[in-house]
Amino acid sequence: MKITKFIQTIGILTLIFLTGCSSPTHEDAENAFTAKDSRGQNIRLQEPAKRVVVLFEPSVDEIYMLQAADRLVGIPQQIYQNEETYTFLSKLDARIADRSISTPTFGGRSSNVESIVALMPDLVVLYEQDRETAQQLEGLGITVFTVSSGDKEKIFQELIGLGTLLGKKERAEEIVQYVDAETKKMIAPSGSKVKKVYYAWSKGRVFSTSGRGTLIDLSITSAGAENACPLQLEAPNVSAESLYKWNPDIILLWNSQLSDVYNLKELAALPAVKNKQVFVMSPAFYFDPHTVKFMLFAKQLRHWCYPEYTAQQLQADLNDAFTILYGKENLIQ
Repeated sequence: MKITKFIQTIGILTLIFLTGCSSPTHEDAENAFTAKDSRGQNIRLQEPAKRVVVLFEPSVDEIYMLQAADRLVGIPQQIYQNEETYTFLSKLDARIADRSISTPTFGGRSSNVESIVALMPDLVVLYEQDRETAQQLEGLGITVFTVSSGDKEKIFQELIGLGTLLGKKERAEEIVQYVDAETKKMIAPSGSKVKKVYYAWSKGRVFSTSGRGTLIDLSITSAGAENACPLQLEAPNVSAESLYKWNPDIILLWNSQLSDVYNLKELAALPAVKNKQVFVMSPAFYFDPHTVKFMLFAKQLRHWCYPEYTAQQLQADLNDAFTILYGKENLIQ
Protein backbone atom coordinates (compact mmCIF):
# COMPACT_ATOMS: atom_id res chain seq x y z
CA MET A 1 0.00 0.00 0.00
CA LYS A 2 2.79 2.37 0.92
CA ILE A 3 4.56 1.62 -2.35
CA THR A 4 1.34 2.29 -4.26
CA LYS A 5 0.87 5.66 -2.55
CA PHE A 6 4.51 6.49 -3.19
CA ILE A 7 4.10 5.76 -6.89
CA GLN A 8 0.91 7.81 -7.03
CA THR A 9 2.67 10.73 -5.35
CA ILE A 10 5.57 10.54 -7.78
CA GLY A 11 3.09 10.48 -10.67
CA ILE A 12 1.28 13.58 -9.43
CA LEU A 13 4.51 15.48 -8.89
CA THR A 14 5.71 14.50 -12.37
CA LEU A 15 2.44 15.71 -13.90
CA ILE A 16 2.72 19.03 -12.06
CA PHE A 17 6.31 19.42 -13.22
CA LEU A 18 5.46 18.69 -16.85
CA THR A 19 2.46 20.99 -16.75
CA GLY A 20 4.62 23.74 -15.31
CA CYS A 21 7.16 23.27 -18.09
CA SER A 22 4.63 23.35 -20.90
CA SER A 23 2.33 26.12 -19.63
CA PRO A 24 3.26 29.80 -20.09
CA THR A 25 4.43 31.48 -16.92
CA HIS A 26 3.18 34.87 -15.78
CA GLU A 27 6.42 36.35 -17.09
CA ASP A 28 5.91 34.74 -20.50
CA ALA A 29 2.34 36.04 -20.69
CA GLU A 30 3.51 39.52 -19.73
CA ASN A 31 6.30 39.50 -22.31
CA ALA A 32 3.78 38.56 -25.00
CA PHE A 33 2.49 42.15 -24.80
CA THR A 34 5.80 43.99 -24.54
CA ALA A 35 7.02 46.59 -27.02
CA LYS A 36 9.86 49.12 -27.10
CA ASP A 37 8.69 52.67 -27.75
CA SER A 38 10.53 55.58 -29.38
CA ARG A 39 12.20 56.44 -26.07
CA GLY A 40 13.74 52.98 -25.92
CA GLN A 41 11.52 52.03 -22.99
CA ASN A 42 9.97 48.57 -22.78
CA ILE A 43 6.23 49.03 -22.41
CA ARG A 44 4.48 46.02 -20.85
CA LEU A 45 0.85 45.05 -20.56
CA GLN A 46 -0.51 41.91 -18.93
CA GLU A 47 -3.18 41.66 -21.62
CA PRO A 48 -3.96 43.48 -24.88
CA ALA A 49 -5.06 47.07 -24.42
CA LYS A 50 -8.82 47.46 -24.54
CA ARG A 51 -9.24 51.19 -23.88
CA VAL A 52 -6.79 53.27 -25.91
CA VAL A 53 -6.32 57.01 -26.19
CA VAL A 54 -4.28 58.02 -29.26
CA LEU A 55 -3.17 61.64 -29.47
CA PHE A 56 -0.88 61.45 -32.51
CA GLU A 57 -2.98 61.66 -35.69
CA PRO A 58 -0.94 59.23 -37.81
CA SER A 59 -1.23 56.63 -35.04
CA VAL A 60 -5.03 56.94 -35.12
CA ASP A 61 -4.80 56.03 -38.80
CA GLU A 62 -2.64 53.03 -37.89
CA ILE A 63 -5.22 51.82 -35.36
CA TYR A 64 -7.67 51.51 -38.25
CA MET A 65 -5.07 49.68 -40.34
CA LEU A 66 -4.61 47.26 -37.43
CA GLN A 67 -8.39 46.75 -37.37
CA ALA A 68 -8.51 47.71 -33.70
CA ALA A 69 -10.81 50.74 -33.94
CA ASP A 70 -13.11 49.31 -31.27
CA ARG A 71 -10.34 50.00 -28.71
CA LEU A 72 -10.31 53.75 -29.35
CA VAL A 73 -11.80 55.86 -26.55
CA GLY A 74 -9.94 59.12 -27.23
CA ILE A 75 -8.47 60.87 -30.29
CA PRO A 76 -7.12 64.34 -31.21
CA GLN A 77 -9.56 67.08 -32.21
CA GLN A 78 -7.69 67.35 -35.50
CA ILE A 79 -9.24 64.07 -36.67
CA TYR A 80 -12.60 65.84 -36.85
CA GLN A 81 -11.19 69.17 -38.04
CA ASN A 82 -9.15 67.83 -40.96
CA GLU A 83 -11.74 67.31 -43.69
CA GLU A 84 -9.75 64.72 -45.63
CA THR A 85 -9.05 62.62 -42.53
CA TYR A 86 -12.59 62.94 -41.22
CA THR A 87 -14.17 62.00 -44.55
CA PHE A 88 -12.04 58.90 -44.99
CA LEU A 89 -12.22 57.54 -41.44
CA SER A 90 -15.97 58.14 -41.39
CA LYS A 91 -16.20 55.36 -43.99
CA LEU A 92 -14.61 53.00 -41.49
CA ASP A 93 -16.19 54.05 -38.21
CA ALA A 94 -19.67 55.44 -37.51
CA ARG A 95 -18.31 56.97 -34.29
CA ILE A 96 -16.01 59.16 -36.38
CA ALA A 97 -18.92 60.11 -38.65
CA ASP A 98 -21.05 61.28 -35.72
CA ARG A 99 -18.03 62.65 -33.81
CA SER A 100 -18.78 60.58 -30.73
CA ILE A 101 -15.23 59.51 -29.84
CA SER A 102 -13.92 61.82 -27.11
CA THR A 103 -11.21 64.38 -27.84
CA PRO A 104 -9.27 64.88 -24.60
CA THR A 105 -7.37 67.87 -25.90
CA PHE A 106 -7.38 71.62 -25.57
CA GLY A 107 -7.30 73.80 -28.70
CA GLY A 108 -4.47 72.97 -31.04
CA ARG A 109 -2.38 69.95 -30.11
CA SER A 110 -2.13 70.28 -26.33
CA SER A 111 -3.54 67.45 -24.22
CA ASN A 112 -5.93 67.68 -21.27
CA VAL A 113 -4.53 65.20 -18.75
CA GLU A 114 -7.65 65.25 -16.56
CA SER A 115 -9.82 64.38 -19.56
CA ILE A 116 -7.47 61.58 -20.55
CA VAL A 117 -7.56 60.08 -17.05
CA ALA A 118 -11.36 60.30 -17.00
CA LEU A 119 -11.46 57.97 -20.03
CA MET A 120 -9.76 55.26 -17.92
CA PRO A 121 -7.35 54.14 -20.66
CA ASP A 122 -5.06 51.16 -20.26
CA LEU A 123 -2.82 52.60 -22.98
CA VAL A 124 -2.10 56.13 -24.26
CA VAL A 125 -0.20 56.66 -27.52
CA LEU A 126 1.67 59.97 -27.76
CA TYR A 127 4.08 61.70 -30.10
CA GLU A 128 7.58 61.50 -28.66
CA GLN A 129 7.85 65.26 -28.21
CA ASP A 130 4.87 65.31 -25.81
CA ARG A 131 7.27 64.56 -22.97
CA GLU A 132 5.47 66.52 -20.26
CA THR A 133 2.15 64.78 -20.94
CA ALA A 134 3.91 61.39 -20.95
CA GLN A 135 5.53 62.10 -17.59
CA GLN A 136 2.28 63.28 -16.04
CA LEU A 137 0.34 60.24 -17.22
CA GLU A 138 3.03 57.78 -16.15
CA GLY A 139 3.15 59.50 -12.79
CA LEU A 140 -0.54 58.64 -12.46
CA GLY A 141 0.11 55.00 -13.29
CA ILE A 142 -1.13 55.11 -16.90
CA THR A 143 0.85 53.18 -19.51
CA VAL A 144 2.26 55.39 -22.30
CA PHE A 145 3.67 54.30 -25.67
CA THR A 146 5.49 57.03 -27.59
CA VAL A 147 6.15 57.15 -31.33
CA SER A 148 8.45 59.27 -33.48
CA SER A 149 7.93 58.09 -37.10
CA GLY A 150 11.55 59.04 -37.61
CA ASP A 151 12.40 56.77 -40.55
CA LYS A 152 11.26 53.61 -42.29
CA GLU A 153 12.66 51.28 -39.65
CA LYS A 154 11.02 53.24 -36.84
CA ILE A 155 7.69 53.38 -38.69
CA PHE A 156 7.81 49.60 -39.05
CA GLN A 157 9.00 48.97 -35.48
CA GLU A 158 6.43 51.29 -33.95
CA LEU A 159 3.58 49.77 -35.95
CA ILE A 160 4.58 46.28 -34.81
CA GLY A 161 5.01 47.57 -31.25
CA LEU A 162 1.56 49.14 -31.27
CA GLY A 163 0.13 45.98 -32.81
CA THR A 164 1.75 43.90 -30.07
CA LEU A 165 0.20 45.98 -27.29
CA LEU A 166 -3.20 45.64 -28.97
CA GLY A 167 -2.89 41.90 -29.53
CA LYS A 168 -2.60 42.60 -33.27
CA LYS A 169 1.05 41.79 -33.84
CA GLU A 170 0.38 39.35 -36.67
CA ARG A 171 -1.71 41.95 -38.49
CA ALA A 172 1.04 44.57 -38.03
CA GLU A 173 3.65 42.20 -39.42
CA GLU A 174 1.46 41.49 -42.46
CA ILE A 175 1.25 45.22 -43.20
CA VAL A 176 5.00 45.72 -42.77
CA GLN A 177 5.84 42.79 -45.04
CA TYR A 178 3.48 44.09 -47.72
CA VAL A 179 4.78 47.68 -47.60
CA ASP A 180 8.41 46.57 -47.53
CA ALA A 181 7.87 44.33 -50.56
CA GLU A 182 6.08 47.09 -52.49
CA THR A 183 8.81 49.59 -51.67
CA LYS A 184 11.53 47.28 -52.93
CA LYS A 185 9.81 47.14 -56.33
CA MET A 186 10.27 50.86 -56.92
CA ILE A 187 13.61 51.59 -58.46
CA ALA A 188 14.27 53.97 -61.31
CA PRO A 189 13.31 52.32 -64.62
CA SER A 190 16.30 50.90 -66.47
CA GLY A 191 17.85 53.49 -68.75
CA SER A 192 15.92 56.39 -67.23
CA LYS A 193 17.54 59.47 -65.78
CA VAL A 194 17.04 59.58 -62.01
CA LYS A 195 14.74 62.55 -61.44
CA LYS A 196 15.55 65.20 -58.82
CA VAL A 197 12.61 66.31 -56.68
CA TYR A 198 12.30 69.46 -54.60
CA TYR A 199 9.70 69.27 -51.82
CA ALA A 200 8.07 72.46 -50.49
CA TRP A 201 6.40 72.61 -47.11
CA SER A 202 2.67 73.17 -46.60
CA LYS A 203 0.73 76.46 -46.65
CA GLY A 204 2.75 77.98 -49.47
CA ARG A 205 6.14 77.78 -47.75
CA VAL A 206 7.93 77.25 -51.03
CA PHE A 207 11.39 78.05 -49.68
CA SER A 208 11.15 75.61 -46.76
CA THR A 209 12.06 72.04 -47.60
CA SER A 210 13.14 68.67 -46.15
CA GLY A 211 16.73 67.54 -46.36
CA ARG A 212 18.41 64.16 -46.52
CA GLY A 213 17.51 61.54 -43.94
CA THR A 214 13.97 62.83 -43.39
CA LEU A 215 10.62 61.12 -43.98
CA ILE A 216 10.18 63.14 -47.18
CA ASP A 217 13.63 62.05 -48.31
CA LEU A 218 12.57 58.45 -47.60
CA SER A 219 9.45 58.90 -49.72
CA ILE A 220 11.38 60.50 -52.59
CA THR A 221 14.11 57.87 -52.68
CA SER A 222 11.51 55.09 -52.36
CA ALA A 223 10.02 56.40 -55.62
CA GLY A 224 13.35 55.82 -57.37
CA ALA A 225 14.07 59.54 -57.41
CA GLU A 226 16.59 61.84 -55.68
CA ASN A 227 15.99 64.59 -53.16
CA ALA A 228 17.18 67.80 -54.84
CA CYS A 229 18.07 69.24 -51.43
CA PRO A 230 21.53 67.90 -50.50
CA LEU A 231 21.45 69.26 -46.94
CA GLN A 232 21.39 66.91 -43.95
CA LEU A 233 18.77 69.01 -42.18
CA GLU A 234 15.19 68.32 -41.09
CA ALA A 235 13.63 71.59 -42.27
CA PRO A 236 16.08 74.02 -43.90
CA ASN A 237 14.99 77.38 -45.28
CA VAL A 238 16.59 77.99 -48.66
CA SER A 239 16.80 80.71 -51.29
CA ALA A 240 15.67 80.96 -54.90
CA GLU A 241 19.34 80.83 -55.83
CA SER A 242 19.56 77.38 -54.17
CA LEU A 243 16.70 76.07 -56.31
CA TYR A 244 18.39 77.30 -59.49
CA LYS A 245 21.63 75.66 -58.36
CA TRP A 246 19.94 72.34 -57.55
CA ASN A 247 17.74 72.55 -60.67
CA PRO A 248 15.08 70.01 -59.71
CA ASP A 249 13.15 68.16 -62.40
CA ILE A 250 9.98 68.27 -60.27
CA ILE A 251 8.66 70.54 -57.53
CA LEU A 252 6.33 68.78 -55.11
CA LEU A 253 3.81 70.63 -52.93
CA TRP A 254 1.94 69.54 -49.81
CA ASN A 255 -1.27 71.29 -48.72
CA SER A 256 -0.43 74.20 -51.03
CA GLN A 257 -1.63 75.54 -54.37
CA LEU A 258 0.13 75.41 -57.72
CA SER A 259 -0.18 79.19 -57.82
CA ASP A 260 2.06 79.39 -54.74
CA VAL A 261 4.91 78.49 -57.10
CA TYR A 262 3.71 79.79 -60.45
CA ASN A 263 3.07 83.27 -59.05
CA LEU A 264 6.63 83.65 -57.77
CA LYS A 265 8.50 85.87 -60.21
CA GLU A 266 11.86 84.80 -58.80
CA LEU A 267 11.19 81.21 -59.92
CA ALA A 268 9.67 81.97 -63.32
CA ALA A 269 12.86 80.97 -65.18
CA LEU A 270 13.39 77.72 -63.24
CA PRO A 271 13.12 74.82 -65.75
CA ALA A 272 10.70 72.83 -63.57
CA VAL A 273 8.39 75.87 -63.45
CA LYS A 274 8.72 76.65 -67.15
CA ASN A 275 8.02 72.99 -68.00
CA LYS A 276 4.97 72.88 -65.71
CA GLN A 277 6.51 70.16 -63.56
CA VAL A 278 4.94 71.35 -60.29
CA PHE A 279 2.54 68.92 -58.59
CA VAL A 280 0.40 68.86 -55.45
CA MET A 281 0.26 65.68 -53.34
CA SER A 282 -3.51 65.45 -52.86
CA PRO A 283 -5.48 64.33 -50.97
CA ALA A 284 -2.71 64.55 -48.41
CA PHE A 285 -4.30 61.97 -46.09
CA TYR A 286 -3.74 59.24 -48.68
CA PHE A 287 0.00 59.84 -48.69
CA ASP A 288 0.94 60.56 -45.06
CA PRO A 289 4.69 59.84 -44.81
CA HIS A 290 4.46 59.47 -41.00
CA THR A 291 2.88 56.06 -41.55
CA VAL A 292 3.46 53.10 -43.87
CA LYS A 293 1.63 55.22 -46.45
CA PHE A 294 5.01 56.75 -47.30
CA MET A 295 4.87 53.89 -49.82
CA LEU A 296 1.79 55.46 -51.44
CA PHE A 297 3.51 58.86 -51.47
CA ALA A 298 6.34 57.16 -53.35
CA LYS A 299 3.98 55.52 -55.85
CA GLN A 300 2.26 58.82 -56.66
CA LEU A 301 5.60 60.56 -57.06
CA ARG A 302 6.90 57.69 -59.20
CA HIS A 303 4.09 58.30 -61.70
CA TRP A 304 5.07 61.97 -62.01
CA CYS A 305 8.75 61.13 -62.33
CA TYR A 306 8.50 58.20 -64.68
CA PRO A 307 5.48 58.20 -67.07
CA GLU A 308 6.18 54.53 -67.83
CA TYR A 309 4.36 53.96 -64.55
CA THR A 310 0.98 54.96 -65.93
CA ALA A 311 -1.96 56.68 -64.25
CA GLN A 312 -4.00 53.50 -64.73
CA GLN A 313 -1.37 51.36 -63.00
CA LEU A 314 -1.07 53.92 -60.21
CA GLN A 315 -4.82 53.92 -59.61
CA ALA A 316 -4.93 50.12 -59.59
CA ASP A 317 -2.04 50.01 -57.10
CA LEU A 318 -3.68 52.60 -54.85
CA ASN A 319 -6.96 50.67 -54.84
CA ASP A 320 -5.15 47.45 -53.97
CA ALA A 321 -3.10 49.17 -51.27
CA PHE A 322 -6.09 50.67 -49.49
CA THR A 323 -7.89 47.33 -49.58
CA ILE A 324 -4.88 45.60 -48.04
CA LEU A 325 -4.05 48.32 -45.51
CA TYR A 326 -7.60 48.77 -44.21
CA GLY A 327 -9.19 45.41 -45.03
CA LYS A 328 -12.07 46.98 -46.93
CA GLU A 329 -12.73 47.40 -50.64
CA ASN A 330 -13.75 50.47 -52.64
CA LEU A 331 -12.43 53.01 -50.14
CA ILE A 332 -11.13 55.35 -52.84
CA GLN A 333 -12.40 56.24 -56.30
